[in-house]
Amino acid sequence: MNLRLSDNGVRFRVTKTELTQLLSGRAISLELALPRDHVFRANVRPAMLNQWQLETDPTGLWLTIPSVDLQALSESLPSRKGLEHAFELTNGGSVIVTFEVDVNEGRG
Repeated sequence: MNLRLSDNGVRFRVTKTELTQLLSGRAISLELALPRDHVFRANVRPAMLNQWQLETDPTGLWLTIPSVDLQALSESLPSRKGLEHAFELTNGGSVIVTFEVDVNEGRG
């Protein structure tokens, strides 16, 4: 999994293997070791309920995506278009979370 942070957005890009893992009901994660024994984690897990969730704290991000959305994404491959969801912020703005599958995986 790759994670990209930008102004008002977060992009998760996964491999087809990682998508298969999510479709089987298992979470995937990315851990980045940092100085002074800190670790930043990004975790994506499927949800049986039809509700996106984004939890955050200084140690990482935890994204929950409805299984039905993951299945629909899987069926649309090899499309480059991913899933997108806006999470409202307390200041009235929003952060856009994009979830994509790397369709070029294994090419080169």
